[in-house]
Amino acid sequence: MKKVCYILSLIMISTLVLTACGAQPTAAPTSPPTVAPKEVIKIGGLLDFTGPVADLGPKFQAGIELALEEVNYTVAGHKIELLVEDTATSVDVAVEKFKKLADADDVKIFIGPLMGDAHLAISPLAKEKNVLITSLINGMYQTVPDGHYLIYPTTVDAQTYPFGQYAYDTLGYKSAVVVAADYAGKRGYAAGFIEGFKASGGTIVQEIYTPLGSPDYSPFISTIKEADVVMYALEGPGPVARFITQFKQTGRTTPMITITQDGDYTPEALAELKDVALGIKGESSYTWMLDNPENKNFVEGIKAKTGKVPSSSEQNAYTLTKVILAGLEKTDGDVSFDKLFPAITSLKMNTPAGSLSFGPEGIAITPMYVTEAVKVGDVYQISAPLFTVDQVFDVRVKP
Repeated sequence: MKKVCYILSLIMISTLVLTACGAQPTAAPTSPPTVAPKEVIKIGGLLDFTGPVADLGPKFQAGIELALEEVNYTVAGHKIELLVEDTATSVDVAVEKFKKLADADDVKIFIGPLMGDAHLAISPLAKEKNVLITSLINGMYQTVPDGHYLIYPTTVDAQTYPFGQYAYDTLGYKSAVVVAADYAGKRGYAAGFIEGFKASGGTIVQEIYTPLGSPDYSPFISTIKEADVVMYALEGPGPVARFITQFKQTGRTTPMITITQDGDYTPEALAELKDVALGIKGESSYTWMLDNPENKNFVEGIKAKTGKVPSSSEQNAYTLTKVILAGLEKTDGDVSFDKLFPAITSLKMNTPAGSLSFGPEGIAITPMYVTEAVKVGDVYQISAPLFTVDQVFDVRVKP
């Protein structure tokens, strides 16, 4: 017991001496504080892998994935998780999958769906849940009051209005028949073309609206009246290929033009159509032949990923994902709509499709191109731009 007391006394004396000399007793080493990992950011993809436009789903997914791969699925220190659902080219399924991702998976950022009817159905739900959602190939102006959609490249009717003017002013067509798929999106595209064509002085002889996913267009083709040109606006590469083929099989020689040519004239569709598609001019928001550094890098990235040159489907999904990533960098990973939406709409970017900015209501301002199907060697492809409108914007909002 005396030895223990003696040792304790020495320790106390040593401590007092060190303190008196200005020295501090050495503290026991401590572990560095642990830093909690940042919350994972979830992005929901509402894409079509079944139904009439099933061939577009994988293209949209490839574009989204390429953009995420370029940043190693990380933004502002947050890991990104991509959750993809098949909306089956169905409004009801799109709504169901949106609710599942929003409620069960707590997703705050959505890319897609494609179809205009689905935009209209989901828009009030996106407002209710206060989440950000994007179009994939243009969007519906009717969603603007809800204020939660990023509409890219612009609204459906704003996209095609200048092409209607081009058909009259440059191509010289004075009368037209319009054939369009009977759903909100393609009716909107048709309306834009019609208004632009009429504004330049053209006459619309006839409007024909075909059921979504029509397997046979022959009954509709047989009713087409005489006009200078037939403008078709159908729901995807498969329907477009059927319509063109059946139109030519009837022996009709009326010139044809189209809208969303870059999305409908995929490499697969052109390889099937071959010479049947040559010479048909169309409105495009993108062509892989654009000569800018962003596009060159993007084309090489998609070719490495899919083995094919891209259409607007890959490009649109890629650019929308890049826009979301840029917005998240500005918010330091904050996914709340009230922070992320204004961060995105303040962006000005150069993209594979050209310059991009947004109005405060979320409608993009981008170029519009006129293209056509051409044959280069043995390859059928979309041409470089024949005509360009540098900035297309919806006249119902200020640019």
